[in-house]
Amino acid sequence: MFEMDNSLSKRNTPDKKFPKAVQTKESLVKNEGLQLNEKLIESGIRYRRLFETAKDGILILDFETGNIVDANPFIVRLIGFPLNEILGKKLWEIGLFSNKEESELAFAELKKNGYIRFEDMPIQNRNGKITEVEFISNVYLENKTKIIQCNIRDITERIKTEIALRKSEQDLKEQNTEYADLNTEYLALNEKLTKSINRIQHINNDLIIAKEKAEESDKLKSAFLSNMSHEIRTPMNAIIGFSEFLLHPGLTNDKLERYVQIIKASSQQLLSVINDIMDISKLEAGQFSVDSELVNINKLMNELFVTYKKIVGNKKIILIYSPDKPNELIQVNTDGIRIRQIICNLLNNAIKFTKEGEIRFGYTIQGNFLEFYVSDSGIGITPENLALIFQSFRQVEGTRENLNEGNGLGLSISKALVEKLGGTITVYSEPGKGSRFVFTIPYWHVTDDRITTTPKTDEYSWDNKTVLIVEDDLNNHSYIKELLSHTKARTIHAWDGKQAFELVKTHPEISLILMDLKMPVMDGYESMRLIKQIKPGLPVIAQTAYSNTDPRQKAMDGGFDNYLIKPIDRVLLMEVINNYLSNNFRAVPIHLEN
Repeated sequence: MFEMDNSLSKRNTPDKKFPKAVQTKESLVKNEGLQLNEKLIESGIRYRRLFETAKDGILILDFETGNIVDANPFIVRLIGFPLNEILGKKLWEIGLFSNKEESELAFAELKKNGYIRFEDMPIQNRNGKITEVEFISNVYLENKTKIIQCNIRDITERIKTEIALRKSEQDLKEQNTEYADLNTEYLALNEKLTKSINRIQHINNDLIIAKEKAEESDKLKSAFLSNMSHEIRTPMNAIIGFSEFLLHPGLTNDKLERYVQIIKASSQQLLSVINDIMDISKLEAGQFSVDSELVNINKLMNELFVTYKKIVGNKKIILIYSPDKPNELIQVNTDGIRIRQIICNLLNNAIKFTKEGEIRFGYTIQGNFLEFYVSDSGIGITPENLALIFQSFRQVEGTRENLNEGNGLGLSISKALVEKLGGTITVYSEPGKGSRFVFTIPYWHVTDDRITTTPKTDEYSWDNKTVLIVEDDLNNHSYIKELLSHTKARTIHAWDGKQAFELVKTHPEISLILMDLKMPVMDGYESMRLIKQIKPGLPVIAQTAYSNTDPRQKAMDGGFDNYLIKPIDRVLLMEVINNYLSNNFRAVPIHLEN
């Protein structure tokens, strides 16, 4: 049993002209804070991209003055004003209202009610062109400050369609009047008219339904963007704030350890948000895939119990784990990483909606299926919400204390994962009495002696082994080198793939290679290909920060022996290396992914 340690690597690159200095614990933590700040900038870029690629116009207004403080490219193109001429202006000054008085009345109503909508509002762009738009504006909080978001949708084509439909209906009515005196033709025309009207009504109904769905989708996505801002900025605030505390002189060891734990926890929270966004993007693009490996179910569940026992330790919640066969080796070929992700999502959901009481989780064997469950004694779910909770961006309202927590993606991702694994997921709930989530995966009893007890990190001993670290980022290299220093293994560093290939030719003692995929001069794929030509039996493990497509499968298909995604977990990294450096080498890769 072990705990995962996802500490990020250091960023303070030493000057190569001077001998390497011994770094203190405090300086390492300081470097870690700098690395975290760079990660946060990357997260902000992803969030900004959602705003800039929206298919509707979006304006952000100052709540007090109504001045425009931000605008996306869509509204800039629609009204014809450059962005620098929009900022600081009122809505009526850029053509969104016919005059100042009308704009001020609408702004007053918005501030009072927090919401305003115009179904059909003509706006005039810089060149005098009139465009019909739907205008929706909401007030929401960001960092305890009121912000106004205006969504502007071009409905020109919809209006043209409605006009065409009305004209068609009018034409049919005129034809009906023209042939009123001709009984036989009238009856035939009347039948035709009736069918046309029914068809038009059907089209109108479809338009109404589509409009309602579009409006609902707009509201959900607006709420999602606001929520995502909250979910990203909250851990960012803790990481930046406590990183700055680490710079204070005279920091005690107790405070240092507490600040580092807060930074680590907040970093994991931020990484979880990013992973959810990546997962839902893959699901919507149809690019989501799962892997298959031999998973020890009791070991996985015990690790979750230990982890979540600590999480609920300071809450008024009793956590109970009930395995079906705790003393037997229950193994199944499935994606262990995804099973863990599903159960974590369900446990996090249970903790969120259970202020005090009991949370119980476990599994049972039901024929050819493993049935996992998570139940709680929390607030429960109303019947109308039961049909919605597995939809993307949906959030069931809870108490005031947990309102708006989470990003609304966990359950929809869990449902998709369960179905990818060949199972089903069900929820049973009653308001005030709690909820019970149950999901299944296929199960056939498997016996395999490849699963062994993994030693602790400080128990590895590779004093006769040499590891080549191919990494163009010095901080990442330093992190891996520090991890391996406790194993007595010798390390060699290469800055790029070409240098790695040359070192392999001149250092026959190299036992294993950790290869970054994206490097200057020569990337990891080409370097691995050349190395395998001269030393096909030398293990080469790929590592990268990419996770938006399927680089792991590409790496495995390309000839790498294994693959890890950054940030690399310390324990998993050591286990993978030990798989190739230990005397009882296992030929089958143990595909691991964060």
